[in-house]
Amino acid sequence: MGKKLVLGITVICVFLLAACQPKGGQTAGQSNLGRALVLYYTWSEQANTENAAKIIQGLTNADMVKVEPVTPFPELDAGEFIAWGREQLENQSWPEIKDLGIDPASYDFIFIGTPVWFGSVSLPIETLLLNTDFGGKPVACFAMANSNEREVLALFENKVKNGQVREGIAFRMRDEAEVESKITQWVNGL
Repeated sequence: MGKKLVLGITVICVFLLAACQPKGGQTAGQSNLGRALVLYYTWSEQANTENAAKIIQGLTNADMVKVEPVTPFPELDAGEFIAWGREQLENQSWPEIKDLGIDPASYDFIFIGTPVWFGSVSLPIETLLLNTDFGGKPVACFAMANSNEREVLALFENKVKNGQVREGIAFRMRDEAEVESKITQWVNGL
């Protein structure tokens, strides 16, 4: 009688544990997006875009690569940097970026993170989009802004070469818990 009781309880526990597992065989840190890649550029000391990239990586178990200019940007105060950035943008002087070390088209889903600069993507992400063929794969933008984030997703969509642009997200960094919640909701909806 004792062995049957233990066996019965064990079987019930196995069924209860199976019922509590996420659907589709997913476990924590996985998504239904397949093999994912997070490409991002961050500039500020707060590293808002990098922090968002890490949240996405945790949700998707994605590989993560920071996009970096070959030549570091000049160290200027905020006002001087804005003037320098506007000049680069007006002249369409896109910086050369370091080799990514991977082929984005070899992934099933690609996230691209950028700070919003002058209402559009940052200069290094501009270079990435100009020079990268995404092999027809799904691509989604996450953009972190201090202001003027309204148009960045539409501009991003127009710049992606050979990619299926999916719904992106652009928002201002106010509260880390709020950002994590918004990103989680967004990723789960893709």
